[in-house]
Amino acid sequence: MSSSHPVIATSRSTIRQHAGAHRSALIPPQKEPVDYGIHGGILAYYREKYGFEVDREMPATLDHMIAAVAG
Repeated sequence: MSSSHPVIATSRSTIRQHAGAHRSALIPPQKEPVDYGIHGGILAYYREKYGFEVDREMPATLDHMIAAVAG
């Protein structure tokens, strides 16, 4: 027995890569982009392994995913 369900949502997000770990996402219907980067333990890992530095620490995409699931 096959069951077909209609699509109820489609993500129309757009990701833009900036310098280094900085990325921004336009996630409709929000009008302003959300900035992402790295911080804390993620930054410490990349700093130790690759000598990576950032101009400023920003939330990682992982933070956004956790907040969305927890909400």
